Amino acid sequence: MNVQLRYLIMMIVLCIAMVAPVSTTSSTEVYPHNGLEPGSYLAGKAAGSRIILLGDHHKNQQLHSFIINTLPYLVYQSGVDTLFVEIPQRQQAVIDRFLDGQADVEDIEISDIITSRSYTDILSKARDLKMHIVAIDKKDPSPLSRDEWMASHVATYLRDNPLSRGLVLVGERHVLKKLQWTCTNEPSLADYLEHYTPFSIMTWPDATDHLLPVAMEINTLNRMDVKDPTLTALNIDHRLSNDPFADGIILLPKRR
Repeated sequence: MNVQLRYLIMMIVLCIAMVAPVSTTSSTEVYPHNGLEPGSYLAGKAAGSRIILLGDHHKNQQLHSFIINTLPYLVYQSGVDTLFVEIPQRQQAVIDRFLDGQADVEDIEISDIITSRSYTDILSKARDLKMHIVAIDKKDPSPLSRDEWMASHVATYLRDNPLSRGLVLVGERHVLKKLQWTCTNEPSLADYLEHYTPFSIMTWPDATDHLLPVAMEINTLNRMDVKDPTLTALNIDHRLSNDPFADGIILLPKRR
């Protein structure tokens, strides 16, 4: 092979290398073989379900950042127009003024257990996206449990707004389905909303060594492998039913 031909081949190889896409991490290193990109996963589930129940770990900035980044996809791709939040219903008038630009997010009274800068940033992002924000929690004594109370307000809103699709953001315990608790026989929010066939998604902070969050389905084959800290921390009867305790789970990367 003469010098000119070798030079031509070398230049062709170099050009191919320069235009080829560069990636420092392969897709298999980012997402395991049975994992999915969670933004698209959540948007797809929202498109097929009228309401999504998303388990919140209060004050978790990593999770809240994921929610903020995913809200535009839910709104523009899946038609989600309403955010249901674990805020006392008596704050609805303040929330409405906030949505109209007549009040600051700090004017909304939120439980100290829940509120954080990252949580209020979710409310601000929802306002930017022209979403409705509906407070569903209770503050005053009531014969209804919190889960039944919140479910009744979600159901009332959906009945009065038949074209709406909603994201329900509540503490993770409320989105778990058909679990037997050792301390109470009360159904969860997810159980009370069963008529609407909501898609229930758990979230698990610091769960994976992968670089990005990972979404997975939960079924009877892999549910026992999902050892979410919420399940281990709460009083759950070990005689679980054969049904999955949620429909999906989002595993968040370990903080570095």
